[in-house]
Amino acid sequence: MKWTARLLILGFIIITLISCAEQHQFTNKENLNNILNNLAKGKFYTCNLEASYSIGNKNYPDGLITTKLPYKINKNINLIHTEENIGLIYKNDKWGYGNSIFNKKTEEIYVRGSSYVDEDYDNNILAKGYKLSFNKNILKINLFEETVNSEYSCQQLNEILTEAMKKQLLQNFLLQKNSDRM
Repeated sequence: MKWTARLLILGFIIITLISCAEQHQFTNKENLNNILNNLAKGKFYTCNLEASYSIGNKNYPDGLITTKLPYKINKNINLIHTEENIGLIYKNDKWGYGNSIFNKKTEEIYVRGSSYVDEDYDNNILAKGYKLSFNKNILKINLFEETVNSEYSCQQLNEILTEAMKKQLLQNFLLQKNSDRM
């Protein structure tokens, strides 16, 4: 009886240690760390700009934008996709960030989540005007103006990325502001 109890306790300890080992410690911000660990299990893509278009505003009529914009649109974006979140890594956006996390709203629509520069990521805070859609390797997103979308074609990278490379990419989310990376 004692021997069976010891085996059960030992088994429980081993299972607990193994489950703890699965969670990588990216940051001490609990919510952000959980999201990054979830993203680590996601699908990794590289996305290239195809076109930008307006859904209509005073500066740009409805349709394809052929004039120069007052900001520089990202030519390349790295995308990490899970069922609950999409993480984006890019050069710049309206807020001077180099990455953002988007929360799933509908099957194809994700809404930009909270900033986590000073506080932990909050799943309940959403920038409702800033969203993306991702369907069949096509990313549509507005990172600068609510009425100007950019469209990207994406290719999956999972086969060529090692686990170490994925974790290195996810390190980008630890410094959200571009000014913190310099």
